[in-house]
Amino acid sequence: MNDATLVMALPLVLLVLRALVRKAVVPEGSAALLYRQGRYTRTLGSGPHWLWRLGSRVELVDLRMSILTVPGQEVLCRDQVALKVSVAVRYAVVVPDVALHRVQSYREALYLAVQLALRAEAGKHALEELVSGRVSLGEALRASVAEQARSLGLAVEAAELKDVMLPADLRRAFAESLKARKEGQASLEKARGETAALRSLANAARMVEQSPALLQLRALQTLGGAGATPGNTFVVGIGPDLSLLSRRRGAAGPGGPSAEAEPEPEPG
Repeated sequence: MNDATLVMALPLVLLVLRALVRKAVVPEGSAALLYRQGRYTRTLGSGPHWLWRLGSRVELVDLRMSILTVPGQEVLCRDQVALKVSVAVRYAVVVPDVALHRVQSYREALYLAVQLALRAEAGKHALEELVSGRVSLGEALRASVAEQARSLGLAVEAAELKDVMLPADLRRAFAESLKARKEGQASLEKARGETAALRSLANAARMVEQSPALLQLRALQTLGGAGATPGNTFVVGIGPDLSLLSRRRGAAGPGGPSAEAEPEPEPG
């Protein structure tokens, strides 16, 4: 076969190959399951792949993080009180062939698993614990669902509570309870402040009783403090001890001998 024959046969060969082989491109963040004659062969990663046209097909699977929302599930807590809880679950497909071949819909299977786990976990805790957030229900849900999700070829990253909805009468009861608790705390703080003020007054009274001059010094300090208005005249009464001392010094005069106070005349 000469070169001219090869050149003429080359387009025919390319046409035959094009009829038998096709190019499949798997996007980033996805995987493709390759089937031949209806049987799973292998998983194709992202990028271009050449496949036989006859008897082969591919099915794309999204490997990116997905969010499953379970809205308004009515559950019973340990107190046998019904409440509605909404949950959001973040998950991803990690084993595509298991996820597609194990169950008809891995998303519906995960939804049912979260529903059952939510009811089981909520029944373990009291209503006040669930409402106040003292229980990490999301983490308990994730741990409860993780094993079953792994058997479906999924990985659950997190499960978080979106809403906890109570009946109207329970909402009013919780609001009144919270209001009473806050009012009690305010009254307690007020009583503590009054007790501290009385304790300070008692200490001050004890100090004045031991040193009476402290009261006069405090009065002078108050009158001559920064808050006093210039130009005002204050009349201050002096105690009997200081008054007697003043009379004795005034009678002696400057530089003179000290004079004794004259005794008061006896009546009659």
